[in-house]
Amino acid sequence: MDPKLLTESGWKTIAAKFKIKDNGLQRALATLEKVDENAHDDRLKAIAAVNQLANTLKRAKDVMAAALVVKYLGDVTGAADAQKNEVTKLKAVAAKAQADADKAKAAADKAQLAADQAKAAADKKQADVQAKDQAAQDQEDEQQGDHKTKLLMGFQKAKVAKDVLYQFVVCDTKPFLGLMIAKRITPAHKQELTKVTGGGKRFLPVGTVEFQDGHFVFSMEKPLPGMARRLQDSVKKHCGKKFPIMCGTERAGAEDEPEAGAAAGAEAGKAKPAAGPGAAVAEEAKTAGGPFSISASVGQGGKNKPPDVQAVQTALNTKSKAGLVVDGKCGPKTIAAIKTFQQSMGKFKPDGLIEVGRATARALAGSAPMGPPPAPPKPVAPPKLGTGTLDKAADTWRSQIANCRKNCVELEKTIMADCKHEHPTLVKDVQDNFQKVHDLFDKFGTELEETLSKANAAKDAATRNAHLQQCKAILTSHMKYVKSEPLFAHIDRNPWVPTNCTKMLTDCFINMAQAIGVPK
Repeated sequence: MDPKLLTESGWKTIAAKFKIKDNGLQRALATLEKVDENAHDDRLKAIAAVNQLANTLKRAKDVMAAALVVKYLGDVTGAADAQKNEVTKLKAVAAKAQADADKAKAAADKAQLAADQAKAAADKKQADVQAKDQAAQDQEDEQQGDHKTKLLMGFQKAKVAKDVLYQFVVCDTKPFLGLMIAKRITPAHKQELTKVTGGGKRFLPVGTVEFQDGHFVFSMEKPLPGMARRLQDSVKKHCGKKFPIMCGTERAGAEDEPEAGAAAGAEAGKAKPAAGPGAAVAEEAKTAGGPFSISASVGQGGKNKPPDVQAVQTALNTKSKAGLVVDGKCGPKTIAAIKTFQQSMGKFKPDGLIEVGRATARALAGSAPMGPPPAPPKPVAPPKLGTGTLDKAADTWRSQIANCRKNCVELEKTIMADCKHEHPTLVKDVQDNFQKVHDLFDKFGTELEETLSKANAAKDAATRNAHLQQCKAILTSHMKYVKSEPLFAHIDRNPWVPTNCTKMLTDCFINMAQAIGVPK
């Protein structure tokens, strides 16, 4: 049927040639031409208006006298009826596809809810197990032998510990300190030190100890002058051994002996810092130096213990020249400096919080220089596909799957940049999860694309119909796969990159259904 029959220009030419008075048909045809092909209800309404006006014109006296005009109007109504049938079919296909997509989303949401509930239950179980293990560990630390055995065991565990900072407590007595190392210092440890030191009750704040670069690094709120040497002497007294120890900026090697100038050096360490914020920053960096470590979270929403905040401020001044006054107070400038540092790490959405053992803490403790922030992600927006046709179906399918893959790659790049400073085990878990994402799209394969191409290239109707039936079976299988796989909806809910995989796949399924249902 001539495509010009349902155009404004076609009727305008006929009406002018035969001097027919238009009754609004020209405007109705112009309206029909402007309606979007996917706006099925609006298109059906416009077609009905054209049909009614064309039938009314056929009964007009001046029109009935012109046989060619009557025939033209009859062709117009015939074309309108044909297009009405076609749009009705497309509307049904789209409605079914949308219903399937809604069901798939509901199933995915239900599966995600179940997964979230299962995770919450697993987290609670894990927390209970950890609490039980901690209690057992505390009991073990308190009951594993005499003081010498416990202290040596504490050094050994602190040396081999991974991603766990052991704690220590000091009873400040003379001539030798009392020292205890454990995974978690308890009142029982202090009671034991009071007994070991002959009644000492002056305890310094609990600190952390870890083994780095050949030394046991003791981090405490305010290291006293000569503390590294005093700790080593205590271990020698109570255990008969000497360990390489670092506390603040002071070191005591395993073979070191006290030097005559040690007392003078200790007195020199008591000199007051120069006045002014800049001098305070420099002095704090000097006295609080040594490997970076914190005992609790620092930053926005953190516990913000003053010694930990000081350690963070000093590290930020060293790593990113933040220019912070090291005062142990976590104010807006410190939080802003943390966020700036997190951006340089590659975090897409810096939260201004440093947690023990996590990426920001590990980056501050590392020696590698920080590079420039990564480029922001560039996901593809869902394209407008229009009505599906068989000659374009294979290209549309291939392009849409490529768009989904690209957005998932952008998401992967963003998350990997965000967590690259995390523990290698966590990074490996993230990489493994993204391999599962890539596997999702691999399962689609190329079968549908190839079969669509064969259907389009078929030379006869029988061959084409056979390929179309195969296309329908493959498409149905793909739709069921998306409907049953909750990971698609989970990907789209990520807070970093708008992947829109579910929408793009749903739009593509509708487009494919239209292409398969309308032979070339």
